[in-house]
Parts: sequence; structure tokens; C-alpha cells
Amino acid sequence: MSIKVFIIDDHKILVDSFTDHFKYLKDIEVIGFALSGCEAIETLNPKEINVSPDIVLQDIDLEDMTGIECATALLKLNPDLKIIGVSSYTESVIVKKLLKAGAKGYLSKATDIENLETAIRQVYSGESYIGDYISKSLLAEETGDKKGGRKPIIPIISDREKDVLLLIGEEMNTNEIAEKLFISANTVMTHRKNLLLKFDVKNSVGLVRKALEFGLIKD
Repeated sequence: MSIKVFIIDDHKILVDSFTDHFKYLKDIEVIGFALSGCEAIETLNPKEINVSPDIVLQDIDLEDMTGIECATALLKLNPDLKIIGVSSYTESVIVKKLLKAGAKGYLSKATDIENLETAIRQVYSGESYIGDYISKSLLAEETGDKKGGRKPIIPIISDREKDVLLLIGEEMNTNEIAEKLFISANTVMTHRKNLLLKFDVKNSVGLVRKALEFGLIKD
């Protein structure tokens, strides 16, 4: 019996890449995918549609909501879902929040495909899985905390997130930023949520303060 996998990623090329690879494996099968958080929540709602994956591979940087929000909503609908976060970001704060939300694993998109297979099999068997690079980062951070010598880690942000961050620093509101960047207000709000998550702050004031501290925006 094969392990049934559902993929959530807003990059169709990655969905196709994973699907093409897994179809050659005897024990892993892709049974569906969603290109947004909202689509995933609708598709995986056990009361609406009968799609029952063993494993959910979920991108963390979705366009319509944060990966934490998506995972939380999915697990509220079905607490038995086994979610593995797959992302190009390795900030410890994101990893910790996703695992706290109930995910069973986390690894980088840059990892070898064999590691992804291992993660799927390991989580399916009831264990957790954290990619080697991320495990080392978490360990280094913990060691730094104990020694009192932890250095601040500057979050990795996309070019569009940087654009939004700079305009937030200029005290523009959501609609003004949307008009300036020719994107929707909802997209601006999603970028803002992702920035708050990556910088581990609760509001725009904290976001600007951290960005100033890291030298990402100027006073």
C-alpha cells in the first residue's frame, strides 16, 4: 500500500516536479494538490470532499495566507493530518511556530529529493522529521542562547516583501502600498503577515524597529 501525499504549493512547476518524481516510486503516491491555502482548506475539508492523504507537503510561503495559518486551519478540520513544511526559508522562528501549530516535519526546498522521501516515510511511520541543515541551525541557536552569545539572524525576505517593508517604513497603509506596487490589498496583507512571522513581531511598529536594527530600512 502506497503513502498518499497531497501537495500545497503556489508554484505549479514544483508541484509537477514532485509529482513526476513520486510516480516512479512504489510506496509514495501523489493523490492531489492545491495552489493556495484557501484551495487546500476547501479540498481537504473532510465534511466537503473525500480526499484523505496520509501526508501533506505544505509550502510555507503561500500567496493568500501564511503557512502557519494554513496548517492551523487544516489541523482544526482534521487533527490527524500529518503535515510536513517545505520551504526555502530556514529561520528558526518559522520552524518552531509551524511545529507548535502541529506539523510533524520541516525541511528546505533545497534539500535532496531523497531526503524528502525519507521525511515522508518517517512522518508516515509516526516519527517527526527536521532536515539536517535546519536541525544544525536550531542547535546552534540553542547553544548560543545558553552561552549568552547569540547573534541576531537577519530573516531572508523576497524582493516583493522588501518592497512592502520599505513602504511600511514610510508609514504607508495597505491601500497606498497596493496602489504603489500595482498589487491587490489582499496581497499586501499577506506579505505583511509573512514579514511579521519572519521577524517574529506582532505589529508594524515592531516590524519597523527590527528592520531598522538589521539595517534593512533607513531612519
